[in-house]
Amino acid sequence: MGKRLGKKQKYILWGILTPVLVFVSAFLILCFVTMGMFSPTYLRRVLTHWDSDVSDYKIFSERMIEKSGTPFVYAKEEDPSIGGIAVGDPNRAQSLDAFVESTKTTSFLIVKNDKIVYEKYANGYDENSINTSFSMAKSVVSLLIGKAIEEGYIQSVYQPISDFIQEFSDEEIGKTTIEDLLLMRSEIVYDEDKFLWFGDDSLTYWHNDLRKLALSHTELTEKYQGRFHYNNYHPLLLGIVLERATGVTVSEFFGREIWRKIGAEYDASWSLDYEGGFEKMESGINFRAKDFLKIGSMVLHGGFWNGEQIVDGDWLKKSTLCAFPIDAGEYAGTFLEGRNIGYQYMWYSTPSNDSSGYDIVAWGKSDQILYISPSSGFVILRTGKADGGVSDWVRTLKELIGKIN
Repeated sequence: MGKRLGKKQKYILWGILTPVLVFVSAFLILCFVTMGMFSPTYLRRVLTHWDSDVSDYKIFSERMIEKSGTPFVYAKEEDPSIGGIAVGDPNRAQSLDAFVESTKTTSFLIVKNDKIVYEKYANGYDENSINTSFSMAKSVVSLLIGKAIEEGYIQSVYQPISDFIQEFSDEEIGKTTIEDLLLMRSEIVYDEDKFLWFGDDSLTYWHNDLRKLALSHTELTEKYQGRFHYNNYHPLLLGIVLERATGVTVSEFFGREIWRKIGAEYDASWSLDYEGGFEKMESGINFRAKDFLKIGSMVLHGGFWNGEQIVDGDWLKKSTLCAFPIDAGEYAGTFLEGRNIGYQYMWYSTPSNDSSGYDIVAWGKSDQILYISPSSGFVILRTGKADGGVSDWVRTLKELIGKIN
């Protein structure tokens, strides 16, 4: 027979097991609370994946967006010298070719005067690889709101969202305007720093019923005082407005009004919260690089592309360019503080190199960037698995444009 544990050994064993049992019990309680507050699917998603990734389009359901029947194909005038331009911080600058490889970039395309002058794919990607937008999708949402206004589905950006979301008719949140949402300046509470997976960043990305989540999140606060505060409930609410105003899914409206009109050569998709559900409005457009580049070319030309006026030019001016000089207090305490970059209707803008105009940027997590410089005729698309250690991609792309003849 084996020896029994002595009293001292029991104390030691209990001292080891107690914190483990407490931890496991607390974790299980958190799991049950999460399933009760949200759903088992949400819990499974956050525990399985935790952080968002550029390959997440593979795990979400999707709604397909058909390609154009009249595709636009960029002419190519590739300039070999561009690949040798020094890029990056001065103390560790590399050639652009090496820079693309070393910064976890997956596609890097430069269009000048409507012709591709540089095209490179790296880190396991090629021209047929699928990229995801992350928050560049928000800029597409802005385009769709403009189209809905142009076609009479929405009267103006000054309409309260209760005009479309009847659930808010008797709620204070219903007074929030479409413009408040586009500007990221509503009073809707957004807390990304809550414990574990209870923060709003996690919820608005992984939740398996985003409509329900957005419609139940009605808490307001005065702490933002009308200043910029990034909030992923805003695109969700705008998606509900678009659905109810147009009577079709956001994907169908996007495909009909923009994707096919720009001459997309490939089908795209929009990730959904569940099979047959709601578009992930804050992040989920999936595309081949050269097609998304055409959105930039359309914006560059004031909404005219592929032989037609696709988006109203006045809307683009109003929606893409914020007021300069920047009011520093507007962005204090945010990721835009001190960067001379402003936020308008889900587009960023910044002074161009020659100060004769302003460059326009769609920008997503891990520095997915569509950079548009109307004054110099450039459009650049950068997609990547991560930011690649680059501290400021917007500044880097602006400097690169200044170095290309």
